[in-house]
Amino acid sequence: MNSVWALLASIALIRTTLSNYLPEKLRLYISARFEEWTRRFNTDETMVFKDYQSSKMNQLFQAANLYPGESLPTISIPRVTVEKTENVRNLTFSMEKNTEMIDVYENIPMKWKYFSEYSQGMSKHEIRWYELSFHKEYKSLVTKCYLPYILERANKIKERNRVVQLHTAAHDFWTPKPVIIQHPMTFETLAMDGNLKKELVEDLDRFMNSKEYYQQIGKVWKRGYLLYGPPGIGKSSLIAAMANHLNFDIYNLNLSAVSSDFVLQNLLLSTANRSILVIEDIDCSIKFQNRESGIEQPIKYQQQNKVTLSGLLNFFDGILSCCGEGKILVATTNYKDRIDPALLRAGRMDMHIYLTYCTFSAFKQLALRYLEISDHSLFHHIQKLLPKVKVSPAEVAGELMKTRDPKASIEGLIKHLEEKMATLKLVPSTIHLFLRHQIAKSMNLQYHFLWHVMELVWTM
Repeated sequence: MNSVWALLASIALIRTTLSNYLPEKLRLYISARFEEWTRRFNTDETMVFKDYQSSKMNQLFQAANLYPGESLPTISIPRVTVEKTENVRNLTFSMEKNTEMIDVYENIPMKWKYFSEYSQGMSKHEIRWYELSFHKEYKSLVTKCYLPYILERANKIKERNRVVQLHTAAHDFWTPKPVIIQHPMTFETLAMDGNLKKELVEDLDRFMNSKEYYQQIGKVWKRGYLLYGPPGIGKSSLIAAMANHLNFDIYNLNLSAVSSDFVLQNLLLSTANRSILVIEDIDCSIKFQNRESGIEQPIKYQQQNKVTLSGLLNFFDGILSCCGEGKILVATTNYKDRIDPALLRAGRMDMHIYLTYCTFSAFKQLALRYLEISDHSLFHHIQKLLPKVKVSPAEVAGELMKTRDPKASIEGLIKHLEEKMATLKLVPSTIHLFLRHQIAKSMNLQYHFLWHVMELVWTM
């Protein structure tokens, strides 16, 4: 022990002598060679990930903050921070400051340490950083494989824990405080044609797994869907199911409230990656003159600099649509034929989904969900009535919810459908009597024409 202290004292004396009597350049040269010599005996390499780099959040620090937390519940560490906020789905675990943990990658130990301290001076702020230590012979593996692996895993953890939020536009900007969507609709509970649902889910999953393929073929990684059909048949519920399936935020855009093409472009640029941009009732919120005239008509006729058709087309697939990745555009309409064909082509609306009134396939899904039955002796009555009566899946669900007794519930639905069909027959009959009365009073050719039309409808 005495020899060790003697060696340390000698080293201190030598350092003091060199510092006092040698020229600065020579002193620096000797110091550098000495540090190089000592590093030969040090087998570890350490990387530091600070929270901020050049006033911007360090992505590696964020990844390090998420990645170790996934392994903490199964690792013995004296102190662990556990959190659960409304903005995440699951519990989050993180390291306490001045603690460490060992991660094993490719059978190689990776030592993580977390540090935190407050800066000195008038404006004190917290400085945080992680240190990653490993054997220096694995430096290439760490930089080329381990760190990219951590970034990828952290992104998956972030996506999995994120809750779906709704963003709306106000005063040409997205609202700063989005609303958390707690819509329970999923594809498992959504009542729609079974084959169409399967086709849509497969298309969404194929899109999400095709990022590298899109890059390979030189195409922007985005997708467009047009939902069309009668009102009240579940377009909004389908959008909620898509958001929950992908765990994507929804940006709801009312085109009639957008002041110009420039604002429309800024709204597009400020949407997050991996999100759904929804334009509901696109045929109602934007009106243009016939394009063959060569003159576009703004939404609000008395004002200038409003959204134009060319601005909307550029919004869908212009150069600005290339900014970001994994974005999905969903447009809805009750009348597809009112939309300019240029908006409907592939690359803007890649998949057109027709949502119609409740089919027998959708009814069976509702019966399984609400009554927990997959078949019943009264099903054939429903199968005969549904093609004759226009009823939405929501209306059918409302009837099934009135009682949990399967037989009573289905009988109530049959009665509801029969009453609705009788009402539909009563309306043409009333019009028929009115026209006969008008024809008896005058010889107006218009009434005669309507009479013949109703005769054809009545016999159909």
